[in-house]
Amino acid sequence: MNSTAANLQPDLSVEELRLTLFRNGYSPVLARGKISDVAGWRTPVTSAEEVAQLTVANPTYKNTGILCGSVVAVDIDAQDPDTAAGLTEIAERLPGADIALRRVGKAPKVMLLFRATEIRKKSSTAEYTVNGLKCQVEVMGDGQQIVAFGVHPETQRPYEWLGPSPLDVPLADLPEITPEAIDGFVAEATDYLNAHGRLLRARKATAGHTRTGSETFWQRVNSAALDNTDRWVPSLFSSARKEPGTGSWRVTSKELGRELEEDISIHRDGIQDFGLEQSETPLSLVEKWGGAPSPKDAAFWLCERLGRDPVEFGWEHRDIGARMTLGSLGRVPVAANDNEQEEDQGDDEPAAVIPQAGGLSEHLCYPPGAVGDFARFIVGCSRFPSPHLSLVASLAFTAGLIGRRYRGPTGLRSNLYIVGLAESGFGKDVTIRATAALADSTSWGHKVSENLFSDQIRSLPGLAGKLRKSPSAVVIQDEFGRWLAEHTGRSVASHRAEITASLMELTGAPAGFWGGQEKAGGNIPRILAPCLTIHGVSTPSTFWNALTSGNISEGLLGRLVLVDVGNAEPVKVRRPSNSIDDIPPALSEQVAALLGLSAGKYTGTFCALSAKSDEKPHPVMTAEWALGVDDLFEDFDDRIRGMRKTIDPQYRPILNRVGENAARLALIVAVGCDPKEPVITREIQEWANAVAEHSLQVILRGANDNIADNDRAAEYLRVRQQVVRRGQSGITLRDIVKNLRGSIDKRRLEDILAMLRQAREIHLAKLTMESGQSKVRFWSAESLPDAAIIIPLESG
Repeated sequence: MNSTAANLQPDLSVEELRLTLFRNGYSPVLARGKISDVAGWRTPVTSAEEVAQLTVANPTYKNTGILCGSVVAVDIDAQDPDTAAGLTEIAERLPGADIALRRVGKAPKVMLLFRATEIRKKSSTAEYTVNGLKCQVEVMGDGQQIVAFGVHPETQRPYEWLGPSPLDVPLADLPEITPEAIDGFVAEATDYLNAHGRLLRARKATAGHTRTGSETFWQRVNSAALDNTDRWVPSLFSSARKEPGTGSWRVTSKELGRELEEDISIHRDGIQDFGLEQSETPLSLVEKWGGAPSPKDAAFWLCERLGRDPVEFGWEHRDIGARMTLGSLGRVPVAANDNEQEEDQGDDEPAAVIPQAGGLSEHLCYPPGAVGDFARFIVGCSRFPSPHLSLVASLAFTAGLIGRRYRGPTGLRSNLYIVGLAESGFGKDVTIRATAALADSTSWGHKVSENLFSDQIRSLPGLAGKLRKSPSAVVIQDEFGRWLAEHTGRSVASHRAEITASLMELTGAPAGFWGGQEKAGGNIPRILAPCLTIHGVSTPSTFWNALTSGNISEGLLGRLVLVDVGNAEPVKVRRPSNSIDDIPPALSEQVAALLGLSAGKYTGTFCALSAKSDEKPHPVMTAEWALGVDDLFEDFDDRIRGMRKTIDPQYRPILNRVGENAARLALIVAVGCDPKEPVITREIQEWANAVAEHSLQVILRGANDNIADNDRAAEYLRVRQQVVRRGQSGITLRDIVKNLRGSIDKRRLEDILAMLRQAREIHLAKLTMESGQSKVRFWSAESLPDAAIIIPLESG
């Protein structure tokens, strides 16, 4: 190289940078982090005008990549410094390597750029570990892209060019590289890695299904699932593709919403997550990506898909209940954040990492069209970004914009009661302020937010007054759990109970009317086709503490769409890429189009701001299903309703609402994609089904784990959670007592532990370590290791 000085980000706007790359012969790619999901990104751009239009239309794509094919990127993907240096030395022996451009994203990794004499697909070495660090060489080819400029998502520092960059050196001046040179380099790199590292795939057998005569229940379920991947993989990953030659199922990182380049491979010989460089099992996949709250739930779900009874695999506890039927709900693996758990003194074992209930998969937070675009913008405005709460805000905002004027194929409208469950510190205030800023960014200014948003619901006359003024309204109900506690149950004040009853009535009102009767001491005039949307946020504990088993099945719960954020805390962004004071014109245009403000056919009475509470909306547009999508929806609705036979009867009414919620969600996204001719595609309906079923699982799991009708039942649940949260680490009696902080007396605690052991929900067991030492702890039934269970003494 002529120079090794670091070439940091150029003093150019994103558009100018991409235009310069285009003029230099490269095909720029719009990227978020390391990935691009802009439609058609694999097709080279053909003009400067196309580059400019793509940049303006996608303001949240801040990073810029280069399309490979003619460009060949030799990627030294080695985290070990000595290995990276050794592999780089091999690469430097390639012809022309001395003038190849070099880019660094996350040192010691480095990438060299060449020009292809023959366009080929990607080639690479296998994956190895050196000193416990993943090391590999990849040569990027046709159908791929590499990020050239922007901020690295892991280091949060700009990508660097060691010397000249593609802005300085045209594509035609890059050194050429032949297929033979590539193959020789990969072979030599493989020899080096074989000599210095350990083949990562050698670990595959541990994730596979080597059978012995002493298999546990969990191993038998994993083995059966690997033998029958066709029975469960498509249900867990709707976008999974089966490779005809190998029989392996592949799921791309893009489809999982990850900013990684490698896939998950699922084969009968084992499962490999190449993006995270680790082996998996069917059980771990269902926990991480299917939303199963525990290994037991994951195992029962797999048993259902396999058409087998868990007892056939050796399960002894027959109380299966609802858990066996919870479907694939999509989630991102997260780590537990239990601050009150502490390990035994002198115990070197790390705390268990336990995936908890909830955690909607992040890729589901960005549906197509305006809803996804609004959500991405909101995420970019926050110092503590939450895709989940941004999705909640975006859905409620879009539902309000289109309210009254659209209906789905089943006749349902966009009125949606959606609640985000998140602990404090997830940036909910920004999500609220961002939607208000989006609303006011059109030519109508503050009139939009004044008409659209309502104060919190404090009285029935106040709610009625808002709907008389604006028959399509969005109520932002902060601390929704606290509000729920004040308005549900048998002993609440009558005027508050009347508000709850009215909210339930309003779910069916958009196709008819509401009011016209004596309420709260005053007559409410009939309001035609009111469309009320609730945007709620609550901490999980406050939300669940507001409910009892007596009102869960007959109250608002079934009408709610719950989006659980999970336990992964948001990562602070020091300088958010977006600002609520600078709304991109493209987003303002989307808001205007959804309101009916855009010029053309749909103006006048169709404009949302022209709505009158005593007049029916006109015209009302119907979103249609694309070919075959109606079957997809009906099959989903039938499957959910079919769960009536397996869940607690008090939860059965909730099942009837899941399909309705999926229909509303699909309508909102479809209109956001095309307000003039909305069509519910397969992609949209699959997304809506997944979000609605996620909500159902959150309800069932949350009710099972948290709802207690008296103090004694609450104590029982609290002790059980102490054991469940510790997972495979187990917990000592001493730590249980310490965590409870004296809230349960010793005699009562002993009784609860005895009941839990008798019900086989937990076990007291003795585990012998490799050192010969043993430890006695409590484990939940689903997390019990290969330990000797201590049989409880029979009472009496």
